[in-house]
Amino acid sequence: MAGRRPTPTHLKIVAGNPGKRALNKTEPKPRREIPSCPAHLADSGKVAWGRLSLILDRMGVMTEADSAALERLCDCYTDILECRVLIERDGRTYSVTTQSGDTLIKANPAVAQLRAADAQFKSYLVEFGLTPAARSKVHAAAEDDNRQDPLAEFFG
Repeated sequence: MAGRRPTPTHLKIVAGNPGKRALNKTEPKPRREIPSCPAHLADSGKVAWGRLSLILDRMGVMTEADSAALERLCDCYTDILECRVLIERDGRTYSVTTQSGDTLIKANPAVAQLRAADAQFKSYLVEFGLTPAARSKVHAAAEDDNRQDPLAEFFG
């Protein structure tokens, strides 16, 4: 879907609903929890999962619905580390000799792969509010916002 990303309902309310459009009263509110780490992640991805899931939980933005996005974030991190190893081993460029005997210097494909993985990684960091600029736009749930009232089924 092209265009501007929708503003979350709670941010519209805080801003006084400047567009005066109808608010989504049935917006999903996933339960706050740290999902378990997928077994198929690479070792570096599992380490990233452990660190990032704790940070996101302390920030109040980790929910049960975020496991797939966090998995992709950890995969991107693994890709970045692998590309860095390839570049360190093989260099940023390599030389080839043409049929006419000239030498051409070409870019190592791992450099472009690193750039693509880094761009994806940054976009996931922004989604989770893990960059300084993005943090100013994220609204974290208060500690009790996602806790279920045990009496709600009887009185609710």
